[in-house]
Amino acid sequence: MAETPPTPYDSLFKQLMGNEENAAAELRSALPEVAAARIDWRWLKPYPGSFVRPDLRQRHSDLMLETRLVGGGEAFLYCLVEHQSSPDSLMAYRIEEYRLRFWSVWRDKHPGAKKLPMVIPLVMYCSPEGRRWNASLDLAELIDLDEQTRAAFGELVPRSRYLLDDVNRLDEPAMLALRQPPELRVLKVLLRFGPGNPALVALLTQDYGPDLQASFNAVGGDGRFEYVMQYILTVTDGSIGEGDLEPLYELLGPRAKEIAVTLAEKFEARGEARGEARGEARGVVRGRTEERAETLLELLQAKFTSVPTEFINAIRAADITQLRAWTKRALTADALDGVFS
Repeated sequence: MAETPPTPYDSLFKQLMGNEENAAAELRSALPEVAAARIDWRWLKPYPGSFVRPDLRQRHSDLMLETRLVGGGEAFLYCLVEHQSSPDSLMAYRIEEYRLRFWSVWRDKHPGAKKLPMVIPLVMYCSPEGRRWNASLDLAELIDLDEQTRAAFGELVPRSRYLLDDVNRLDEPAMLALRQPPELRVLKVLLRFGPGNPALVALLTQDYGPDLQASFNAVGGDGRFEYVMQYILTVTDGSIGEGDLEPLYELLGPRAKEIAVTLAEKFEARGEARGEARGEARGVVRGRTEERAETLLELLQAKFTSVPTEFINAIRAADITQLRAWTKRALTADALDGVFS
């Protein structure tokens, strides 16, 4: 799908949920036992690509996992994290849209298939404001019908349910009590309590120190720690200084300090560069980007007659690198979806 630059949420989510143990634990806890027993968890692995619409990448991050069913047969588990302040009231529709996008990609790879693989969707919701999920879990509930008409239509009313993990239902003691792998708890703590929280490092090291140590000391843990640190430095928006990171260094050791200091220096240098060049450079870049966006829209409208609003919004929100990539595809694509896929 579209090569949109990842958000810190997206990078962290895919790194930690891409671990098969974490993904299996999350999905097992959400599935009914009889359904979980029909999945052969030994085959679980990430499936490439994102199926979220380009204009919603800042709101949703997704991860598709491939597995097999007991007795044979391919199946997929679709995980999506919603990390905005309020629930998406149309999530049941969004999930079905993303599932159809996946099936379309899958059918291109299996042109002779007569049936479709099972896709089980799960939404993980983490609001920095602590709001609980209150959106419909079934597409049928979004169809505008009065009760009498709904009853009359019966099975003609389309149904499509998704699983929900409302992380906001958990306070700090409940989060600590979760019987899940350490990295999965760390992920949920970061998503739930991280944004704008200057005390985030203290919370992690005091209450989740063993989880951090277990994650960091595991195979590949230092690489995943880079994504944790990148997320912390991004979502705390400069409220954490070098001294605030000392508890992390004491807990995890010199290698963690090396990673954290290197990332902090990059963030600081990036901020200084932005500050020094903010005036003139911002105007020049914005002007070039807007010009490139309008040029791409004109090309798409000339070639494909009309461009849906979702793609217009995505083009106008994209940076210059993404616009260049889409423009190259537009020159050779036979269909509009080919530009953004």
